[in-house]
Amino acid sequence: MNNLEIKRYEDKYSDEVIKLLNEKFTIEGEIQLEDNENSFSIIALIDNKVVGHVRVDKLKNIGKNCYYYLINYVCVADNYQNRNIATEMLTYLFDYAKKDCVSYLELTSKATREAANHLYLKNGFTIKETNVFVKNI
Repeated sequence: MNNLEIKRYEDKYSDEVIKLLNEKFTIEGEIQLEDNENSFSIIALIDNKVVGHVRVDKLKNIGKNCYYYLINYVCVADNYQNRNIATEMLTYLFDYAKKDCVSYLELTSKATREAANHLYLKNGFTIKETNVFVKNI
């Protein structure tokens, strides 16, 4: 895709990214987009229009004494899906992770999100056997 650009988020795209996230996810509370010491966003642009987004948190795995990326909110606008945009965003992230000395990347996805799960498997992710426990407070 010749006019596809993948890059780090910039504030001037905030309205478009928030609109995309609200179309794709149910998000409670304020949406955090700005980069900080441990979090950043990647966006996909076509003709300077936001068509994709990935949010990333850099965390430390104390048990393994290494850093990893927790990937959140992988999304592509409906009319731009099936054009390898998500794969291009993940490839950008993989390259960035190598430069950032990150040991691995992790994400969660519901079993019902078949297309998303296919994307992750196609891009080298494996399914980790685990139990997820939640306690609401």
